[in-house]
Amino acid sequence: MSSFATAGRFDPSSLCGWRNDGGHHVIAATLPTSPAICQGDGTEPSSNILLYKAWHDVLGHYPDYPAQQIGDCVSFGHGHANDLLQCIEICFGEPAEYRETDTEFLYGESRKLAGMLGFWDGSYGAAAVKAMLQVGTVSREMLGSDGTYSGQRAKSWGLHGPPTAVEAQAAPYKLGSVAKITTWDELVAALWNGSPVTICSNQGFTLERDSQGFCSPRGTWGHCMFIAGVRFDRKGALIVQSWGPTLPSGPLDLDQPSFSFWAERPVIESILAAGDSWALSRAAEFVKRPLPKGWFGS
Repeated sequence: MSSFATAGRFDPSSLCGWRNDGGHHVIAATLPTSPAICQGDGTEPSSNILLYKAWHDVLGHYPDYPAQQIGDCVSFGHGHANDLLQCIEICFGEPAEYRETDTEFLYGESRKLAGMLGFWDGSYGAAAVKAMLQVGTVSREMLGSDGTYSGQRAKSWGLHGPPTAVEAQAAPYKLGSVAKITTWDELVAALWNGSPVTICSNQGFTLERDSQGFCSPRGTWGHCMFIAGVRFDRKGALIVQSWGPTLPSGPLDLDQPSFSFWAERPVIESILAAGDSWALSRAAEFVKRPLPKGWFGS
């Protein structure tokens, strides 16, 4: 397994698992999408959109996610975005109970659909959403004692694919729809409509937040994370990462989770330009709904 440390410091590149070989474009071309998810009314909101607060509203706290152990970041980004989407839908009145998404299943299934089962780590965002749309998802609870996150299980299912019995369990729990997000305006509209957005790119960052919770662009990571909010006082988006609760370090702002950081708009636009970012929607058909008032502002 990859190590978290290099010369005593965390090395993000050791766990980056997004492949930028063009395969995501091929898979994206096969996906049914719902552009309405990312369509706004032409007016940019003036208040911050803080979808991540849905976690707190439903669970009473932010999730205590484990840090990834191999290059399975694509499954972390999409699995945890699906977790937030569950909470958003519950806040909208969906009669459901929250269940944490099993990331190892998404990892193995995405690699299976992409034709990349094997020893090397990695996957595509497009492959993950295709798996969620066509195969489905499973919760950690559904897997019982095998549901605790395991890098070894992710490695095994990334090599052989998930067991057929688990695939059968996933079938009733398919994602409703997705939309490919390529611009800032589409991102804002998707969040405004209650859809978290997964992001895959080579953009790296510093690992220390500034006084407003922002990290600066630095270096290159082939990495998947997801966006759970936008702000307009200092235009940027809230990125949720997969390295555990203590990274990045530094101040928090706007009640953001400790496993997140803000990034400024031009950096976000560069990430979206990579062409493998996806808005997730529970509903098969888009329906415009007002967000709870508590998810706006400071």
